[in-house]
Amino acid sequence: MFNLGAGEIAVIMIVALLLLGPDKLPELARGIGKFVREFRRQTDDVRGMVEREFYKMDQEVFAEDQAQTKRIEPPAPAQPVPPATVGPDGELAPPTYPSIFPPPEGVVAARPSSAAPLASEPPAASPPEPAAPASEPAVSARPEGEPPAHG
Repeated sequence: MFNLGAGEIAVIMIVALLLLGPDKLPELARGIGKFVREFRRQTDDVRGMVEREFYKMDQEVFAEDQAQTKRIEPPAPAQPVPPATVGPDGELAPPTYPSIFPPPEGVVAARPSSAAPLASEPPAASPPEPAAPASEPAVSARPEGEPPAHG
């Protein structure tokens, strides 16, 4: 506790015995014992009071959390789905689904059924570029002394 060795304690006891004498030394030891006992009792009482208060505060916070979770509202009922409509040729119309996100700009959601399939469309023709003869060196379009452009 006070970082005292056995030799130091022996020296203190001898000095106390010489100063107080054999009659007063037991009374001093009893007084020190009473003081230490009372000090421990008081600190235990304070510690217990603090722990009780923390426990009460913890219970109150827990009760508030429980009350807040009980106050959660149930979700609103879903809107009814409209009945399916039959087209003039007897086929059902494709269903429509509500969307919470707007469609992205520039994207076509679906093609009409009368459009030709993608595989039957001919590719767009572009005129072929003339190939440079292999014997001629490639000519640079940049002025001399200018470094090549990166990236």
